[in-house]
Amino acid sequence: MDLISVVVPIYNLDAYLYQCVSSIVGQTYRHLEIILVDDGSTDNALEICEYFRKMDQRIKVIAQPNSGLVSARKAGLNAATGEYVFYVDGDDWIEPDCLTHYHRLAVTNGADMVIGDYKREFLGNFLTVRNAIAPGVYDRRRIEQEVFPAMISQGPFFSHGLKTYSWGKLYRRRLILDLQNQVPESVMVAEDAALIYPAIARSQTIVIGDMALCNYRQRPNSILKSTHFDQRETERIATAFRYLATALHSKNSPYGFESQLQAYFAAIVTIRSGAFLSKQDLYDTFEVFGTLVPGARLAVYNSGSFGQHVYRHLQNNPAFSVVGWYDKDHRENKILRMPVDDPDTLIGVEFDHLLVPSFDPALLDEVKTLFTKLGLSPSKLRPVSLDSSRLDAFIRAAGYDSVTFECLKEGVHP
Repeated sequence: MDLISVVVPIYNLDAYLYQCVSSIVGQTYRHLEIILVDDGSTDNALEICEYFRKMDQRIKVIAQPNSGLVSARKAGLNAATGEYVFYVDGDDWIEPDCLTHYHRLAVTNGADMVIGDYKREFLGNFLTVRNAIAPGVYDRRRIEQEVFPAMISQGPFFSHGLKTYSWGKLYRRRLILDLQNQVPESVMVAEDAALIYPAIARSQTIVIGDMALCNYRQRPNSILKSTHFDQRETERIATAFRYLATALHSKNSPYGFESQLQAYFAAIVTIRSGAFLSKQDLYDTFEVFGTLVPGARLAVYNSGSFGQHVYRHLQNNPAFSVVGWYDKDHRENKILRMPVDDPDTLIGVEFDHLLVPSFDPALLDEVKTLFTKLGLSPSKLRPVSLDSSRLDAFIRAAGYDSVTFECLKEGVHP
């Protein structure tokens, strides 16, 4: 029976750690080594790790000074001895038969990676999140023809063909050992993408499953975003993309990696800045929501990171009138004291445009269905759009080369 190494990076997660580790200890697949990496926690996380270590001989505990997520994953992987590796974040948990199912798919198909869907939990509500690329067994020919052209970015709106998360995937250890160790510890944005896309690029066979056996916890304190965004934050993003461009040999890639990375970079910058970047107003210059006439009455749909940034920036923009903020998670957002309302109440609101700050096609479909239900005019709907022909100009406006992601100006690095 193959040994699976389960690596859990941990930083100040004592409130969630018991459920996380219990879900791993209780797996129906028993031949495990469980490596808990405490990355300098200042709460009781390390004590909880030690408690589990004394209870189960399969558990190893690594304690290191706080060095970041990439460092913690490296430490866990370098201590691993299993044929396969599975990451679990310390505030998430997995279903009892998770590893049995993943291992069966790996062995049956001789796969280097098994990729699953997941369930997002937010204040007790669950939403299944699926990969856009169809489930199936992909040999090297199919990987090159069907996965590579869409794995980073696909569709008319930016969205990942395969979700970026390192967790929720079973890897052959030999596939990722050097790849994980090559990721610079300075990478603090897109840390997961820096591993999984190069890993897929190196794989001979992968399985994309339709199982959702991993539970991702959307913590209330993580959903509230700061509006602060400056050149230092852009540089953190660019650091990851410089690495990805090199690792994927993206320049003139026959699989479109160059254009996919450009779309991904532009999307992250747009999401994190709310399309407002320092003195360069990407919102106006690139008309991320199309042309908006001054004085327009605007509503916003989506309370996630992108939605929060757009709503707050519009509140401070005297050119427009913000008449409402909506999301199907309005009840949960009220708990967080966010002024988000029930989408059904849009029927009684006078607005010129509803902005949808999201690159998720499923969310746009959700809003279109709402418009049909309420009898609202589709002409009022303004989804976010990134014109692929203008990505080069967009990235240069942010201060970076659109192929290498090297900085175009001196003196802006943090």
